[in-house]
Amino acid sequence: MRVRPHRFYDNYIHWGYTNFVLPWTESYSYQGLGRRMELLVEEERLSPKAAFERQWNRVLKMLAHAAETSPFYQKRFAEAGVRVERIQSPEDLKAIPPLTRDDLRTNLEEIYSRKFRREDLMEAATGGTTDTPVPILRSPESLRWKSAVQWCLNAWAGMRPGDKVFYLWGARQDYSENPSWKWRLYDRHLMRRVYAPTSLFNEEVLETYRVMMNDLRPRIVYAYPTPLALFCEYLQKSKREFHHPASVICTAEPLLPAQRRIIEEVLECPLFEHYGSREFSMIAGECEAHAGMHVNPCSAFLEYLPLEGLEDPDLREVLVTDLMNDGMPLIRYRANDCVIPESTSCSCGRGFPLIQRVVGRTADLFVLANGDKVPGVSLTNRVLKVCPGLKKVQIVQQSLDRFLIRYVPGPGYATGDIDMLRVNLRRFLPEDLNWAFEEVAEIPRERSGKTRFCISLVKSPLAPEEAKVQS
Repeated sequence: MRVRPHRFYDNYIHWGYTNFVLPWTESYSYQGLGRRMELLVEEERLSPKAAFERQWNRVLKMLAHAAETSPFYQKRFAEAGVRVERIQSPEDLKAIPPLTRDDLRTNLEEIYSRKFRREDLMEAATGGTTDTPVPILRSPESLRWKSAVQWCLNAWAGMRPGDKVFYLWGARQDYSENPSWKWRLYDRHLMRRVYAPTSLFNEEVLETYRVMMNDLRPRIVYAYPTPLALFCEYLQKSKREFHHPASVICTAEPLLPAQRRIIEEVLECPLFEHYGSREFSMIAGECEAHAGMHVNPCSAFLEYLPLEGLEDPDLREVLVTDLMNDGMPLIRYRANDCVIPESTSCSCGRGFPLIQRVVGRTADLFVLANGDKVPGVSLTNRVLKVCPGLKKVQIVQQSLDRFLIRYVPGPGYATGDIDMLRVNLRRFLPEDLNWAFEEVAEIPRERSGKTRFCISLVKSPLAPEEAKVQS
């Protein structure tokens, strides 16, 4: 299944958005976008050996930068007996202790590079799956390069600047839930995008989204897999007319085989999976060959650590070294993800390494007594972000109306954090649900390799084969 080609005059739109509209309207993300993309595309033509050599040189440069400008890494390297000038191969990196979210939480002001003034760095946050989001800092230049990397990955899926995009999205920080009329005009008519939130699904909501998509007539649908699969099931059952995009991009949670099948079958277009995180932006993306996801060597360096006690011996835990964010170096960062690396090369000819699939960071679908459905992935940033005193949270649906909240207290924990969590949950779920709270020392990874933020013990509406995959 191939991506439907653009019309000839779309190239003028893409050029205008790449070089003028985006750099002018959102310069903090897109200044110099066109030139950056050209340089990144040139690297796609490198051989695997040449691509790795450039990537490794970037790793060495980031290590030297951290050792020279970050008090945290100066101390960490000294305690570990590491001299960065002696690091010659990836094997040597193992002497550096992995970086954790607890490190970020307690050492933020020591980690960032003294090459920059603190006020010149841009604040972001780690992802909110299981762990409470933790602040991170980025240099403005790194944000622009990360945006260019994402647009290059988007281009493999047929998405280019200026295309109309329908976002079925749950990350609250990416859009306004109650936008002003000016912001609606800006999003819809200048940026050519529409956001549909994913916190609650029923027939009324899904029909509204069908109408929104028909009105926009997007070339691209960009979505979380679980909400999009639910939307496609509705489109299939309703038998009402709907717009067919040219391609679909799914990210933010692992894409399951049955989800891919229903999405491609209903929308009648190819689907492309992306892998990224709030810490690093996009790390890897699926190309037109659909043989896995290419890790962009300009963006990050990945290490794959074997884990004991898992069902699949090929699963590896990922450590990520950010190669772009010199404002706050993230070296050997424990992303809490498990993946299956792919050793074979791709028929597309790009010299980038492959990930066969991502297994970690999963959230079940909650089914309520009235038939409404709440994708757990849509709650990750919404629920945890307002509870900084909680280190980790896991939501377990025990029955249609009973939920158990397991939580790990953080350093700044207070009893008011539970009250805040209860209030925030009621913003997205009915008030008549029964909530129980249980303090635990840790929320462990499952034998499948997943760290699950939302677990539903209620019978899944997915096909039996899919329920087996999720178990």
